[in-house]
This record gives sequence, structure tokens and C-alpha cells, in this order.
Amino acid sequence: MTQNTRRPSVPIDSDTDRVVRAARTLGTREHAALAKLAEQGLVHLPTSGDQLSEAATLAALVEMGRKELQEQVLEAEYQAIAAEQSDEDRAVRAAMRRRRRLSPRTAE
Repeated sequence: MTQNTRRPSVPIDSDTDRVVRAARTLGTREHAALAKLAEQGLVHLPTSGDQLSEAATLAALVEMGRKELQEQVLEAEYQAIAAEQSDEDRAVRAAMRRRRRLSPRTAE
């Protein structure tokens, strides 16, 4: 977990407020989904107490958004790299893969 460096005030709309309240409340689908994400290591949640604090819930949701944004940036970068590849580049890589498959393997 990273160290908190600042605590900005973030306005949220009524739909987001409803989701945050539900995610904080034990027994709701939103809480169960957030707990499952935490079990999978996709977000960080405090382990103590039944009810999550508003700050912990918002931090988890921001973390999820940040990770999704990073995934989208990586995907765009991969697509840009793929678009830059010429037919010749692809042919060379394919030949190298065939060569590796056909070459005798050395015992380790």
C-alpha cells in the first residue's frame, strides 16, 4: 500500500454516493463485490470491522479506477506498437519462432 500524501475533497454525484454507501454496508451485493476484489488482491481494504469507512471505500474505488486507466493506457500502447510493425517485421518474428521450434533443444 502506498503512503497517503494528500486528501483532496472530491465531489460525488448521488449515484456514486448510493454505491459508496452500499459498498460500505455488510450484506449488500456491492460490499460483497468489493470484498471479493480485495480477496483477489485487486484493491486494498482494511481488515478490521464490519462496516468500511467512507474514506476506505472511496480509496478502493479510486484504486480500481486507476488500475483500469493504466490497463487502457497499456492497451493503447500495445496497439500503437502493433500498428507500427511492418509485414517484414512480422515475417522476421515468425521465422525466428519457427527456427526456435525446429532447433534441437539442449539438455540443461
